[in-house]
Amino acid sequence: MATEKINRRVYDAEIWLVEGGHVIMFTAGKNTLTEVIVTNNEPPADRGLLQSIPCRGEKYHEMTAPGNINYMISTQEEQLTSTLYDATKHEIATYATRRELMMAQTPASGEKGATLSVLDIERRSHELLVQSFHLFDDPHMVIKTQAIIEVMKTN
Repeated sequence: MATEKINRRVYDAEIWLVEGGHVIMFTAGKNTLTEVIVTNNEPPADRGLLQSIPCRGEKYHEMTAPGNINYMISTQEEQLTSTLYDATKHEIATYATRRELMMAQTPASGEKGATLSVLDIERRSHELLVQSFHLFDDPHMVIKTQAIIEVMKTN
């Protein structure tokens, strides 16, 4: 898969593409917020868990984590026809290659279809913007997310 570390004056972030999803760990001072987008149905460990939000349909969520981190995410899940899915996958893969985005592909194996995951990351001084595309060949499903994780300025 793929990983990236980002170091800014007010925050550090680690980003991992995992099979069918991604993990973002964002740390500002003593506070850490972790976004986990995965497709398995196993419940996440609840140690320190603030929110668990299913990505079914279209969702928007905003919260201020304890400390100084503000988090906003919108998610969209779409099941497409085979033709539209193939065109969408080709378009996203071409876009990711051209822009040299973080990308990981998992080939089909056994009962699982192939997956493609792409992250478009914008690294700003006080915030991280991450747009993700996770495509699943087997059900012709696309999960898109857009997240903003920002360090709130204190007076």
